[in-house]
Amino acid sequence: MKEQGFSSRNKLVTQALESLMANNALQDNDILGDKLAESVLKLSEDNAKAISKGLFRYAVQLEMVMRVLAELAEYTPEQIEEMRREAINNVRRTRGKVKLEDILAGYCDD
Repeated sequence: MKEQGFSSRNKLVTQALESLMANNALQDNDILGDKLAESVLKLSEDNAKAISKGLFRYAVQLEMVMRVLAELAEYTPEQIEEMRREAINNVRRTRGKVKLEDILAGYCDD
């Protein structure tokens, strides 16, 4: 009792009972943890839906651009494959931060 800093048995018993009751309350009523987990899950699902919708809109716009370009220019399958390889390498090298100005500058130099 004295090693733990209690001056009387009454204080020791009071502290022990308060600690036991607090532990039981946390174990029995972990509502806060459950609510937090539910909120995090819902937020994650909402973010995934928003990203999915954004990617869908982006894909639609990209499809439209590709159709316009296909109507305006005639490329051989080999040329398209070469452009695809170059695009993949550019995106990997720049981690997706490809600037249109840089691409156009490369074509203007040719």
